[in-house]
Amino acid sequence: MKRRTVLGAGGALAAGMVTVAAAAGQTLRDDAFVSAARAPPAADGVERETEGLLSGTEHETPLHVVDAPEDGPTVMVFGGIHGDEYNGIDVAHEITDWNPDAGTLVVVPEANRVAVENERREGTDGDLNRMFPLDREPITDLARGIWDAVERYDPDVVLDLHRSLGIFGLHDRYVGQAVFHTPDAHGDELATSLNEDLVPWYMPAHRFVAMESTQPSPLLFKKAAHELGSTAYLFETTRFMLDRSTKNAFTRAAAARVLALHGLLETEAEVAR
Repeated sequence: MKRRTVLGAGGALAAGMVTVAAAAGQTLRDDAFVSAARAPPAADGVERETEGLLSGTEHETPLHVVDAPEDGPTVMVFGGIHGDEYNGIDVAHEITDWNPDAGTLVVVPEANRVAVENERREGTDGDLNRMFPLDREPITDLARGIWDAVERYDPDVVLDLHRSLGIFGLHDRYVGQAVFHTPDAHGDELATSLNEDLVPWYMPAHRFVAMESTQPSPLLFKKAAHELGSTAYLFETTRFMLDRSTKNAFTRAAAARVLALHGLLETEAEVAR
């Protein structure tokens, strides 16, 4: 895929957040993968249903199912595992209106509903993304409710959307602008494509890196890979120098590329390799 004209957007690092937002915003309007996801459905359309997870509890939250006209893989997308990571929440809500060409999309935009409502990273029982130990029952009622849904839909692919405070390799403890993935995933292709299409050249620190994740830990995407054999991604953009619109642009583009890489979207665009 050709590098886009954001290279000519000018400006310098000192222009900071506003410049990056403008460049990514232009790219967003041109992004072939997002356009394909938003395109009107084929004549026989898609079918959408919504069900309630953990109904009757304080954690009750919607789960959306989008069935494409053609058979294909099932991709499960999560936003709001952390309640103050708005890019994942915003984009997961958008995805419920996307029109895949094949397969099934299962989307939970606000996985930790209490944390989202309180605009906090953690909910009533702490960090939800530490409640999914491998080969054991999830630790909390909320985690068990989410895992029940994952087992029921048995997804081929899991995509968990997050946001960090800093950049992996630049700031201690932070993991922004990274794609963590299982060995069978297309992490390198995804990161390369995002860098080619969205990240302005004058922001080299914001280039995405792909990290194969093999160490056991109680994260949802790892449990899905370990126990169900799902291909899994955990996507992290960053708050460092990026406004909400730009974080959403990165997250939206990443989600559309995951769908394309796994056969849910038909587009003439190719993911850079």
